[in-house]
Amino acid sequence: MKESIETELYLSSDKDELFHEGPWPKSFVFNDDVVKVFDDMVSRSVPLYREVIAAAVHWTRAYFQEGSRIVDVGCSTGTFLELVGRFLKEPATLVGLDNSQAMLERAKEKLAEISNFHHVELLCEDAIHSSYEESSVVIMNYTLQFLPFSNRLKLLTKIHDEMLEGGLLFLSEKVKSSHPQLQETMTLHYEAFKERNGYARTEIERKKEALENVLVPLTYEQQVDMLYDAGFKHVDVLMKLHHFTTFVVVK
Repeated sequence: MKESIETELYLSSDKDELFHEGPWPKSFVFNDDVVKVFDDMVSRSVPLYREVIAAAVHWTRAYFQEGSRIVDVGCSTGTFLELVGRFLKEPATLVGLDNSQAMLERAKEKLAEISNFHHVELLCEDAIHSSYEESSVVIMNYTLQFLPFSNRLKLLTKIHDEMLEGGLLFLSEKVKSSHPQLQETMTLHYEAFKERNGYARTEIERKKEALENVLVPLTYEQQVDMLYDAGFKHVDVLMKLHHFTTFVVVK
């Protein structure tokens, strides 16, 4: 692999105009239409997205144990795996999990080059049924929030129990404030952020309606308690802007 590595994310998709027109309301699903615009959607919708992915790579390098696995839960189009593959100097096993085959097909294209150096596995399966054995790093960016509440602690516990001692869980989630006024202010600033990134007011409202009961955030306190309940020893916040929070969690 090259010593000098370009840190720009490999983002490749059509412009996100999914909520620009068409019949609404309808629930948000990770179908082919979403896959076609996903990279543009996530980079324009999630505050600090690029910084989070870059940080995930640096933390992965710090906690990766030689010979172990790196697992990206909800890997979508493979952006994190592609970047970490460029940064790791030794061959590693990179595992991408997603329950959308369309996402994995796009990830396979994106990961073609690094697959010549690393062992890449892309698995279409539910995270709760996946294996985290021999993993020293598990990445879960904006994935847990889409799971049924009843499965979240089960998944975090399974990851904790199966990953290597001293392993890292790098978790990014949309969380809500337990204080109504703070929650309202965060929402106003977050929606202004999306408008600055080119989304029309109607698009913002339509997507919010589509995500109703699909993306169900916890409060910050609930999320931290759940991580400790799963058995993790140390939980800290690495980044936060508006509702979006990145946790670094160590077994």
